[in-house]
Amino acid sequence: MTRRTVPEGERVPAWLGGLGVALAALRLFHLGGPLDDPHSWRQCDTAHYSLDFARHGIDLLHPAVCWLGSHRVLIFEFPLPEALSALLQRAFGPGVVWDRVVALAFFLLATGYFLAIARLVAGRRAAALATLAWLALPLGQYYSRAAHVDFAATAFAHALLYHALRAMRGRSLPHALAAAAGGALAAMIKAPYVLPLLPPLALAWLAAPGLAAAALAALPLAGTALAFALWRRHVDAVNGAAPDWSFLPGYYKEVNPVWWYFGDLAQRLRAAGWVRIGQRMLHEVLTPAGVLLAAAGMALRAAAAPRPGPRAFAVAWALGTLVFLLVFFPLNVIHDYYQIPFLAPAALFAGLGLDALWRRPPLGALALLVFVAVAVGHVRVPRYYRVDWLRVEAGAAIAARVPPGDLVAVSDHGSEYSDPRLLFRADREGWALRMQDLTPPLLARLAGLGARWLAVVTDPEYPGLAPPAFLAPARTARVPVTHAGRTLGTLELYDLRRGPAGAGGR
Repeated sequence: MTRRTVPEGERVPAWLGGLGVALAALRLFHLGGPLDDPHSWRQCDTAHYSLDFARHGIDLLHPAVCWLGSHRVLIFEFPLPEALSALLQRAFGPGVVWDRVVALAFFLLATGYFLAIARLVAGRRAAALATLAWLALPLGQYYSRAAHVDFAATAFAHALLYHALRAMRGRSLPHALAAAAGGALAAMIKAPYVLPLLPPLALAWLAAPGLAAAALAALPLAGTALAFALWRRHVDAVNGAAPDWSFLPGYYKEVNPVWWYFGDLAQRLRAAGWVRIGQRMLHEVLTPAGVLLAAAGMALRAAAAPRPGPRAFAVAWALGTLVFLLVFFPLNVIHDYYQIPFLAPAALFAGLGLDALWRRPPLGALALLVFVAVAVGHVRVPRYYRVDWLRVEAGAAIAARVPPGDLVAVSDHGSEYSDPRLLFRADREGWALRMQDLTPPLLARLAGLGARWLAVVTDPEYPGLAPPAFLAPARTARVPVTHAGRTLGTLELYDLRRGPAGAGGR
């Protein structure tokens, strides 16, 4: 039996595998504790989906939020990750740790597919180095274990890309069907994350022309588009049945309206938005060390690789994410997790740079270790994992005073309509209101819809926001909100049945 000789460009030192395991294991230190920031708002919605499934049964077509009063049902994305978390909660008990475990599992699936894609286009060693970069990038460190659906969408998007590449190269119908399944799930969970894949798919088709390759490339895209269209039809029907809450300030009847996704030209012409995104790209997506590696990957001679070349593929993927940014610009500005699709092309660029340096010992190994050290300990990382203890402790105080099943309106210094942060942590359902919008007619309207309580949380850092004086007769409790011996704010609880005339009293 002849032993295959591994070409120099494909040799992967064994210690790189150990480094990869260590980088992946960093997430294990952040699986416990309350939901944290940035964007605990979105995580509370995800965690409530799974908790409600665990308690009331898994209905993938009708998930529930905690901020629609007694109506509850509202759909954001196809809740497959939340359903998996619910199964774990039923088996082992409730807790956000299971949302994090599911998110981490999908991150690892996305990692496996990314490694496979990189091996197809850049060879074994460059793929291994790119995967190490993927594991180290700061934005991925945080969101890979957050209660988010984004890495589930990313995993299925990577599955679409990998299986479509294999389908075109090998004229394989099974891979085309697997790509269609991955694309369908990605589109139903988070359709924008499919858009960055179109340029690399087009480049791969150009490298494997012919009617068979075209058909095998079209099948996954057609399946993805059909699944998205059917899912959006269902989403619009379910969300359209929500009650008319237009009497609530800031409410919009259409959930997730088009303008929220796409914005307008004026938003794209404001320098502040571009600066904000640019800072994230530099410090959280690639890091300054990664920028240097990406530059090296473009400047230095690459190892031989199958067509299309790894540089061209990385450029195509990056162009796809640029189109994604331009199309969904407002969401990219507001939410840093919308930069998750940039992680893969950024890591591929960094991996190509590391692979080019690897042929100049010991520059490659040294560059890798420096990059990992910078990425893991980057100055922007400390803003991650911040726990909003005011809302955590206030939620516990509300839960101790509001009976289960009672609807409660909540308000704090940052409350907006659809804000789940206090309600989720209190494990209660109701409405979230801005403090400046608390008026007798509004509270009377909510009381008529079943609201029994109003919980107002004040924060000394916002001295201008306080409960209006007309609520005083309805107050049943005023307690300090503390954590670790420090007073963070105050919870004031009001019984809307005892309020003054017009404030909710009956």
